[in-house]
Amino acid sequence: MTDLYARLLDEPTALIGACYDEAFRLTPDQIRDIQLNGVRKRFAEMRGKIPVLDKLATEQGIDEIRNIDDVAPLLFAHTVYKSYPMSYLERGQFDKLTRWLNGLTTQDLSQVDATGVKLIDDWVDLLDAKTSLRVFHTSGTTGKLSFLPRTDKEWRQNIELSANRIRDWRGPGTGPDLIKNKRPLIAPTYRKGASAAARGSGYQVEMYAGGEDNALFMYPDSRFSADVASLSGRLAAAEAQGELGTLQISDALLAKRDELVRVERERPQQLKTFFSDAIRRFGGKDVYIGAVWTILYDTAAEGLAQGARSVFGPGSVLHTGGGKKGKNMPDNWREQLVEFLGFHNFYEFYGCSEQIGFSMRCEHGHYHVPPTTIPFLLDPATGKPLPRKDGLTGRFASLDLLTSTYWAGLVTGDEITMHGFEKPCACGRTGAYLLPDIRRYSEKEGGDDKVICAGAPAAHDQALSFLNELSE
Repeated sequence: MTDLYARLLDEPTALIGACYDEAFRLTPDQIRDIQLNGVRKRFAEMRGKIPVLDKLATEQGIDEIRNIDDVAPLLFAHTVYKSYPMSYLERGQFDKLTRWLNGLTTQDLSQVDATGVKLIDDWVDLLDAKTSLRVFHTSGTTGKLSFLPRTDKEWRQNIELSANRIRDWRGPGTGPDLIKNKRPLIAPTYRKGASAAARGSGYQVEMYAGGEDNALFMYPDSRFSADVASLSGRLAAAEAQGELGTLQISDALLAKRDELVRVERERPQQLKTFFSDAIRRFGGKDVYIGAVWTILYDTAAEGLAQGARSVFGPGSVLHTGGGKKGKNMPDNWREQLVEFLGFHNFYEFYGCSEQIGFSMRCEHGHYHVPPTTIPFLLDPATGKPLPRKDGLTGRFASLDLLTSTYWAGLVTGDEITMHGFEKPCACGRTGAYLLPDIRRYSEKEGGDDKVICAGAPAAHDQALSFLNELSE
């Protein structure tokens, strides 16, 4: 029995302090043991503390986890973290939103008084001040934000694990140790806010850069406002559906509309300023950059247009993911990035904001699922789990065992082909891996994607209804 196997068998979060490379040298039997033990542990710990999980398990008749497929009916649709009524935001009913969130976390929010709060940003700040939660939200491109109840401790574990992935992904100690050896951090985004990116960057300033003086943000003094993100998504969705005139928007939210317009208008100039500051402060140095491809490409294109080449040191690191998000980029966009940045030490991942255990991309282009994440492929028509065999394609779902205060079991909107159950990747890493041709079911179905979860569909509907009943 290897030391890591024994430690992961006892507690999945042991991965955070381990050599990340070693996690992909485990045998298939060891991975199954870790995952089955882990989900039994998490289910026992969380069921009695997370009301919506308890309700779903009761409706599905699940009292114990006997095998991995027993987990599938307990995976939430990815919309569960935005299942609150929109009226809570429109009418400033943040006391109800707090009670809704209380149904999704082991943390007790019953003593948080959100009466009188009118804006999402103020609600998030209140939770920061009164609880151990550091709630974060998604971008809200569909017109509605998801809110995730992650704790300060889990955020720190997330950032430490990201550093260990970079340090050990290509072999033990082959990458820089970002925790022990601080370096400049460059983030073409907002310094403040509660988006997943802003939250993560905030912790990275402390843990990777060693403080504000060693970090550069495109918007160093601005907040990525949850209210502005919500308004932007709602306006776009309403316009697409011809329903702009029916929106109910509070006066407080309307007051932030000008901020949205101003930021978008000034973005091209902000990009130029950011690029110039990055060269002036950190040119030639080994840096850490965390950004999605689309934003980074815009930065690189601007830099190349101004004649900049090989801006940063060859030992720099880029941590990225998210795909191209439908953005039209030239065929040689990667080459342009390397030409501008001056290094090709890219660490690319696939994952979702709700989870900590991301899947890193190997030299063969495959995304490797860590042993502390239980992956599933579901039949898109029935929601039932497909056999754990190589080469099958279906709707991707997974349970992340690294979160210990909220249930990170989700059914995604992604169509994926999975391997690694019968034969390891050519890179030599063991465990399940995903082929890179990943697409949204909404794209395949012409914009419509009805997520069908495993088990009885009515059980999921009843669990969501119960969650909203808790908030009333």
